[in-house]
Amino acid sequence: MVRSGGVAGMVLTVDVDAAELDPDAATALTVLVDGCDLVDGPPSTVADGFAYEVTVAGDDGSVRRARFGQGGAPPGADALVAWVIDGSHGTRRLGR
Repeated sequence: MVRSGGVAGMVLTVDVDAAELDPDAATALTVLVDGCDLVDGPPSTVADGFAYEVTVAGDDGSVRRARFGQGGAPPGADALVAWVIDGSHGTRRLGR
């Protein structure tokens, strides 16, 4: 997941691999991904808002991706974004 923009223009990238999570966290991630309609949405309508890119790679090699702005998340994406961005799972990189 990539979150960019905001007042400072920082880019936060968070990579989460379900295989590296404890069973409860992996289940939570799977439920969130399955409940998310990964389709592109509108750009942010908020001044200095965030832009998001969510990429999900399946065990079968499939890749699903959605891009949307703050306030324009497709159904289920807000919960997935919050879990990934606000959680302590995965590898984080911060840059510009």
